[in-house]
Amino acid sequence: MPRYISDVKAWSMGDVVAGVTVAVTSLPQYIAYAELAQLSGFRGIVASGPPLVAFAFLTGNPCLNIGVTSITALMATADLKGGEYRDAYGEAAWSQILGTYSMMIGVASLALALLNAGSLVKHIPAPVKAGWKLGFALAACAAQMPNSAFEHAKNLKKICQLPNFRGAPLQSGAANMYRLAWSLTHPHFWDAEAVAFSAMTLFIVMYFKSPLKVIVASALGAGISYLRSYSGDVVGRPPPGSELRITGELGADLTSWVHQWPWEMPLDETVNRLGGWPLAVMSAVAFAFVDYLAIISVEAERPAPGGSRPNREMAGQGLGCIASGMGGSAPIGGSLTRSMLAGMIGASSPLMGLVCGLVTMCLGFPMIATLLEPTPKAVLSSTVLAAVLPAVVAPKDLLRLKGSDALVGWVSAAGTCLTDPTKGFGMGCAFYFFIYGLRKSTKTHPK
Repeated sequence: MPRYISDVKAWSMGDVVAGVTVAVTSLPQYIAYAELAQLSGFRGIVASGPPLVAFAFLTGNPCLNIGVTSITALMATADLKGGEYRDAYGEAAWSQILGTYSMMIGVASLALALLNAGSLVKHIPAPVKAGWKLGFALAACAAQMPNSAFEHAKNLKKICQLPNFRGAPLQSGAANMYRLAWSLTHPHFWDAEAVAFSAMTLFIVMYFKSPLKVIVASALGAGISYLRSYSGDVVGRPPPGSELRITGELGADLTSWVHQWPWEMPLDETVNRLGGWPLAVMSAVAFAFVDYLAIISVEAERPAPGGSRPNREMAGQGLGCIASGMGGSAPIGGSLTRSMLAGMIGASSPLMGLVCGLVTMCLGFPMIATLLEPTPKAVLSSTVLAAVLPAVVAPKDLLRLKGSDALVGWVSAAGTCLTDPTKGFGMGCAFYFFIYGLRKSTKTHPK
């Protein structure tokens, strides 16, 4: 039987130690993935605790850790064209739209769980998953390149002119991939200090095995940035009112993390941003399916001792997304690195997730913001690059494929990086079933 948090006998000190350790070591990731979602880094900390707490009461996997990941941040931003929206209306308005989309994905996840759809996700074609993984990794690299190589990320858009396609500049993923290729072939435009921070971070994160390596890299980056008065992009001060504060009023203190309640969310504007209700529903459902793939991949590496129930885990994903949306942040997903760390330390029950969530919420107070302020964005972007570069350099799952399966995989990869992860996933599935139909037809009616 799965171990739920109500099984008090399964609680252990390892849960507490693992929860605290994962929360502290994940701090740079919370910031980096918030930046990836076009939010201030500090908002990523404040909004990361409540989803963990909500998920802990449903999951049956003691090691499974959730939160905003590079996948969910990039997908949501791509679906909503977040960079354009934030530039036009500011971060406060963007966080409301993003949070509303997170809530919609949460509701879709809950509906799918009630319809017993959790078990269907396991039947997604392997070639599509392999291609999508490479396409997403390339898209993540493209999203992180501006901060990793330039002191000011906006400089890349100024110096790299996009070519026209059918009378208009390249859009969406195609534009990002063009800028990535341009940046890699024009290293003389890179800024030396940003590159130095990135190289230092990549070396520490990729070549050391300590679970504290991300903390060490971020602390070194922040210290050097402070001492040298680094003039490039840094985490900076949190937006006014985004910090957690103790007022002495129990109700206000318990809900101080809430950025918007569900009934206050700009639902109509978000739906219009997605192209109307039919497309909005399709986007939310597709996102929920793709998002659940991360939980499946984590459970494949760290299976629950007593097994797990797919629909209950999907419902937990739904509650986590709703909580993240209320915090004005991106949807949540399963995190393999944090889950592996929790298992290595000795987590034995979902108490680990509850402790991790509560400790993470404590990290959202102003004194933490002061320490994080000088952290270069080049350091944060490089922590994301360290996580996705292995999938780009050696896409093992995709390279193992042969024949028509390989064709499906490469089409999925191209669709994902040239459009966005959600559309790429849909294109891959459609192409797989088209090829499957051709193969079946050939076998049924041989020449």
